[in-house]
Amino acid sequence: MKYSHICATFLVGIVALQTASAHDTWLLPKAFRLQPEKPSGLSLTSGMAFPRNLFPIKQERINQAFILLAGERTALLKRQPAPMALELPIMPPNVGVARVFVSLQPKMLDLKPKLVREYLEEIGASDSLRAVWKNVREGDKTKHWRENYAKHAKTFVFVGEERFYRPDSSWKQPCGMVLEIVPEAHPGLISAKVDFPVQVLLNGKPLANFPIGCVREGSKHGTLQKTDAEGRLRLKFPQVGRYLLRGTLLQPSQTPDLDWQSDFTTLTLEVRR
Repeated sequence: MKYSHICATFLVGIVALQTASAHDTWLLPKAFRLQPEKPSGLSLTSGMAFPRNLFPIKQERINQAFILLAGERTALLKRQPAPMALELPIMPPNVGVARVFVSLQPKMLDLKPKLVREYLEEIGASDSLRAVWKNVREGDKTKHWRENYAKHAKTFVFVGEERFYRPDSSWKQPCGMVLEIVPEAHPGLISAKVDFPVQVLLNGKPLANFPIGCVREGSKHGTLQKTDAEGRLRLKFPQVGRYLLRGTLLQPSQTPDLDWQSDFTTLTLEVRR
């Protein structure tokens, strides 16, 4: 299964492409390490190959955009459209670990049946969900996949020297996203080939048996593993670099004229040692 094939599916709704695709939306700092009161920024984009920016997010799609640092929650109101990404300027005033997150307004997707199987493979959909779709197809071979999806993107920025952000444990606290990946070890001190524990939360509660993908920058293929009964899993990054963690919660919809609803979540991290 080629990731690029899936990525193209979700871009159908954006650029009216007729090829297959599912795409990730991520928030990536220009630099993960900053000095206080020094301007920097983040890029919000959708793409098929992390970390390549491909499609910018429209400003009107942002539902929430915040930076949390030193006990303060500040809205990211300045947004600068760019050709391949929406730029979010920041200038953190304090030292410590900054949590940054963006949630987007839901959007509709109409997917042709021949593309659905690839999509379900890419997100690691459960057998029960595949069975639901199989039953639908057996009843109507022309049935399209109609889905309402929302995106949630998160990252961290480390302000000041390591001796300042090392004792900051605010990274343990969820941001309050509908679907969120929360580290259980310091995200600014990640080492390659060492277990890195995370927990996945749905509306603040652990999400069990949920597939999380891990993609290193420039890699065409990532790994996929599921959370345990407490929504936890342990990742091991093979080498230094930037990584994208991603997951999609897909559920049958109870809304008339809509078959499915989903939440996508991503977390970008940097492994430096």
